[in-house]
Formats: sequence, structure tokens, C-alpha cells
Amino acid sequence: MINAEKYDLAVCYRIYPGVSRKPIFGFKEKLPLLRLNLETFKASLGDLKIKMWVLLDNCPPPYTGLLNKIFPTTTMEFVRLGGEGNRATFLRQIDILSAQTDSELAYFAEDDYLYLPHSLERTVRFMRQHPEVDFATAYDHPDYNTKFIHHGRGLEIVDNGSRWRTVASTCLTFMARRRTLAESASVFKTYDKNPDLAIWMALTKKRVCNPWSWVGSARDGLFFSASHALAWRYAWRQILFGKRRTLWAPIPSLITHMESSGLAPGVDWNKLFDERVRQLVCKT
Repeated sequence: MINAEKYDLAVCYRIYPGVSRKPIFGFKEKLPLLRLNLETFKASLGDLKIKMWVLLDNCPPPYTGLLNKIFPTTTMEFVRLGGEGNRATFLRQIDILSAQTDSELAYFAEDDYLYLPHSLERTVRFMRQHPEVDFATAYDHPDYNTKFIHHGRGLEIVDNGSRWRTVASTCLTFMARRRTLAESASVFKTYDKNPDLAIWMALTKKRVCNPWSWVGSARDGLFFSASHALAWRYAWRQILFGKRRTLWAPIPSLITHMESSGLAPGVDWNKLFDERVRQLVCKT
């Protein structure tokens, strides 16, 4: 007999030792940035009981030690990889989280996000209380306010101080119902050809059937207009015959990408975490 409630959340974490682009607070080395990511992730869980798979892609031994130190009592399985890269590790996340039977809810985690305390605890609560929610992101992406593809009003739910609303897309850090994830796995696995925006547009069916959206998105750059075409090219069966999925995001944001250009609006992340970063830098 499958016990789907053994844990509140099943997590698969992708970690690699590189620092990409321009991270918040001017981090130059990955280990202190990762420490901040993991420590805020732990604080985001509150009282949740989780099981975690950690994909260590070409990571040196200190990374394992850091994880064991921060999560001494968490059930963890380490998967050591030899530099498989972004796409391959995402596909591993899909396989692990859709096949696991430890929790109804699954979370795709990456190593470059910053979490507010209890943020994932609140996200789990939101999904449990609202069965119509297929996917949720705790990240209020800055593109929601600036890009044509995200214009338009969706459904809204006010819950525990957050205004959750349906959105067209998000990144590859998100929460899903295990059954929904398994049913949507073939769409996510087009990631080798499809960008994340096109994948989410096919799943949510927001804007993807609107010809004017193709035209309006052109002003935001080729990526946005091309994503319409790629969604149809590689996920047309989902668009025409698949179930429309709902993806929800909160205002204000509960987490942020640690890339400087991707900071979630409405929260003074520097003010909240500046002192924590100074202490962290001193330790390292």
C-alpha cells in the first residue's frame, strides 16, 4: 500500500559549483552563496517534514558536508553526477519527483534562490487548501509586471496575507502535485528543445492560442514571440488535447531569484538579508 502522506513535501535539489551571471550581494564564490540559499530554504520549511534528493553535479566534497550540517535530521539521498548540465539534471528531477510515493506534493529546487521564513510552509498550505491548484511558484517574477505575455487578469485567491493569482509561466523552481507532474512529464521533457516559457504556456494555455499575443510579445524580444511558436512545435498535443493546468504565484513574493536582474518586486531583499550576508562573508 502506497503511503503518500509520509512526508509533507518531496524535494529534489539541483546544485552545481558555478556562479552564473551577476548574483545578489556581489557573491563571487559559490559555497557562501549556496550556504545562504540552503539556510533560507531550511527556514522556509517551518514545521514541514520533507524528504530530499540532492543532485550534486560535479560538486566537490565540501558541498556534501554543508548539506549534512544544515540538514542533520532530514532524510536525504545524494546523487553525485559528473557534470551533466542543466537539461539533464532537470530531467532527473522530473523522473525522481514523479515516481516517488513519499508525498503528494513535490518541489523542484535550484541553488540560486533566496527564501523568506515559512515561505514554502505557506505554499504547501495553499496547495492543500485549494485542490484546484495544479502548480504553484512562491516567486513573483518581475516579468509579470513588464512583459506583454503576462498582461491580462487571471483567477485570484487571498490566503494568509498573500494574493495568489494564476500566471502564464514561471521558472524551473516550483511546486507540483505528484499526479499532475506525472501526467505532464512528457511536456516538461521537451525542455531540450523548448524554453521554460513555452513549456508553461502549453500547460497553462495562457496566451498561446491568442494570435495578438504573438504580435504584442515581439516588442519584448525574440525569446517571447518565439516561445509561442516553440510551444506549438513541441507541445501541440498538450495545447490541443491536454488538460489546462493552473499555475499560481503570490503577491508579494515569498522567494526571489538570487540573480540581480531577477529580484522579485515589492520586497526589500537587501534590507532583509544584508546583515545576514555580512555575517556569512565573515565566516567564510
